[in-house]
Amino acid sequence: MNAENRTISSTNELSRYHWDTIVIGGGIAGLVSAWESVKAGQTTLLVESRGYVGGQVASMMVGGAHVDIGAESFALRGTAMTSMAEELGLKITAPSGGRSHYFLPPVPHSLHTTWGLHRFPSDSMMGIPSDPASAEVRAILGDQGAMRACEDLTLPPHVGAECADVASFIEARMGRVVLDRLVRPLVAGIHSQDPEKLDVDRVLPGMRADLLHHGSLAKAVGTRLEKSSGSRGDVSIEGGMQVLIDALTAEILAKGSAIATRCGAEAICCASVSASDSSTVQWQVDIRDTTPAGAPSAEPRRTSVGRLLTASRVILACSHAPALRVLTPLFPEAQECAFAPGAPIVRSFLAVRAEALDSAPVGPGLLVSPDISSVVECPVGAKALSQLDVKWAWIADELREAHGEHVHLLRLSHGRPGDEDRTPSLGELLHDASVLTGTDLGAENVINHRVIHWNGTLAQATPDLARRISALRQKAESLPGLLICGAWVSGSGIAGVVADARQRVRGERRSFLFGR
Repeated sequence: MNAENRTISSTNELSRYHWDTIVIGGGIAGLVSAWESVKAGQTTLLVESRGYVGGQVASMMVGGAHVDIGAESFALRGTAMTSMAEELGLKITAPSGGRSHYFLPPVPHSLHTTWGLHRFPSDSMMGIPSDPASAEVRAILGDQGAMRACEDLTLPPHVGAECADVASFIEARMGRVVLDRLVRPLVAGIHSQDPEKLDVDRVLPGMRADLLHHGSLAKAVGTRLEKSSGSRGDVSIEGGMQVLIDALTAEILAKGSAIATRCGAEAICCASVSASDSSTVQWQVDIRDTTPAGAPSAEPRRTSVGRLLTASRVILACSHAPALRVLTPLFPEAQECAFAPGAPIVRSFLAVRAEALDSAPVGPGLLVSPDISSVVECPVGAKALSQLDVKWAWIADELREAHGEHVHLLRLSHGRPGDEDRTPSLGELLHDASVLTGTDLGAENVINHRVIHWNGTLAQATPDLARRISALRQKAESLPGLLICGAWVSGSGIAGVVADARQRVRGERRSFLFGR
């Protein structure tokens, strides 16, 4: 079998030195970029410094079920994901179990004194309600909070339109209570960052323009929801997101290209450019063998063993730290685009035998509000809980096949900005799961227990940093044959990353290959 028909793990196994395209980074952005390249008939090499491809899309066995331990779903935004799934013969499926819940402190100035569950409002987007006067929204916000949210419908459209961060944008339109009780828990759960530090155009792309067009934020959200088809929430690939990674990998290899793991880029250099014919671009790429670093989230160590390869096009699709390291010798301003460390992300999985969970007391799951202003202390340390066998049918089927009835799989998430990276004990996990589900769970219920750390993987760009990144990307891509993609330049979220990578690669391909 040739190297070009299988995944290899050393530069010594590469059988050629020149490629039409070299993709640096084997996460979802890199795999999609390589897939688009091979579809165009280009000889393509994808290099990934870790020992596996997929990046934050990864899976493992827990309690006899295949479980996504990183990204498990994506938003139905645009057609990039749906058309890709169709081409690959994959089925998109919505989660089961109905609407998820918030776990919130009592409404300020109310008679309630304990934290409690509230279903997500039925017509909302990133927690923003399209009908702030509805009964379910009023139950979450309280009368005063709902009255302030309704002011959005009469405020001038320009109010808040100039706000650059998510928190200022939401508070200007609908008030602080909507921000803290509806939006902040979702943003914290999805992006592991405070909304004050997130660029509104990355988290809610196009929403500021929609506000100006429709006259209110509620109407902008309602119009988007009306135009959406099928599921309004996140969806997944049937069988789990790892199925998508496996399908992309198989397609890349089937078309005669190569994937090299444990191989990372040391440097890139534009060796020659012809002003009259962009097809003569020649890039040199110094590829090195790598070894694992001490921490799982750290960039693998590059060794002195490697090869100098050439390519007509280089797609830089790795995470921000290695990308900036490679770009800085070419563009010194790349040093100003470094990210601050993200919040620690700890995901714990409990496979438990508990008949009381058969009724799915929290549906597919819940998000715990950050305890920022409540006078009642939060009774749990977790920031989210999911009952995965309720959420995804294939997990329920695998658990039933392995253990029979009444076995369930819970996932608890920890890690907010400012938290220390730590592994919660089994006792802590059982306490939080018991409080959140209303089910008494003890060590005797546990069949399997795993804890996964994803530290620093979801660091988000502030508005100022996003502007610097955009300027760097524009300058770097002015060089013929160089493309940059991935979450650090496009914003997080699988749908957005995939759409950006596909558009970038296909757009570059049309101009770049014109003279071939």
